[in-house]
Amino acid sequence: MLTPNDSSSFENQLSPRQDLTFNSLQALFDQQGLPFSPPASQFGILQFSNFDLLVSDQCPYTIKCAVFKGTDQDEFLDRQEFTGSLAAQFQQVYAFLEKHNPVESQIKGLYREDRPAYPKQALREALMNAIIHRDYSNPASSLINLYTDRVEFISFGGLMPGITLEDIQLGLSVCRNKRLADLFYQLKLVESYGTGLARIKSAYKGSRLAPQILAAPSSFKVVLPHYQAAVKTAPKPVKKAVTPAPSPKPKARATGNEEAVLAFGKEHGEFIRSDIEELLGVSPATATRLLRQMENSGLVLKRGKAKAIRYRISENS
Repeated sequence: MLTPNDSSSFENQLSPRQDLTFNSLQALFDQQGLPFSPPASQFGILQFSNFDLLVSDQCPYTIKCAVFKGTDQDEFLDRQEFTGSLAAQFQQVYAFLEKHNPVESQIKGLYREDRPAYPKQALREALMNAIIHRDYSNPASSLINLYTDRVEFISFGGLMPGITLEDIQLGLSVCRNKRLADLFYQLKLVESYGTGLARIKSAYKGSRLAPQILAAPSSFKVVLPHYQAAVKTAPKPVKKAVTPAPSPKPKARATGNEEAVLAFGKEHGEFIRSDIEELLGVSPATATRLLRQMENSGLVLKRGKAKAIRYRISENS
């Protein structure tokens, strides 16, 4: 492992706790057949750093997982909070995700194809991203929410200074916690640096729905769509009798928040009301009114009913 060279980073600052133990971390090293020595002696320092705190048994940062019935948070089916060393949390949380990732079947020609609801590679990389790249200067827990149509990974800390969402989409990656990434690489929990989001997209190659990557000033979200829904083809349009076309109406002009919704929809494809709540920082009622107004103006199209409603931008927008 590398010697730290930036004493100003969060990882290299002095840990508020010095009574640290590393039993679970040592167990992971033993599983990989790697030599282990306490982090303090590894890095030649006399006191434990925040990095040591993150990988210790006393790590105060947690990951909260919840499984919901349906597409919103009205009813819990399962929930669990994971604690301890971040390296151990990765294994425990991934096991939880595997438990709630049932294998489903599709008939293709004469054969049955079994496939998990969510690509395992995408789940693994999204989880790794939420752990390695989050901002640990804030004690807030990372959140993983599983719905019937998607999984959301939400972690504290927006993009690194000077990095935009467009940069991320193009494959640029700047690691916030370099020592933590080095450790996960040494334990073979991560294959290479800066390729996680690309691997997530690759797992959905050829599907109708794509993963969403959303960034706010203080948070980062990765949304994985249910794979079976993502590969279903759109229904063929029903042919209707040709009728004289009505006189064209003046094209609606989007203003204010509508422009933001249109830009978001063009980038992410389909979206739901809660996406707009987060994008604009408004209440559910306000987001609903805005989307209804845009639907009536022909700017967005709606499909589904009740809790399964989804929106996309109209071709005429």
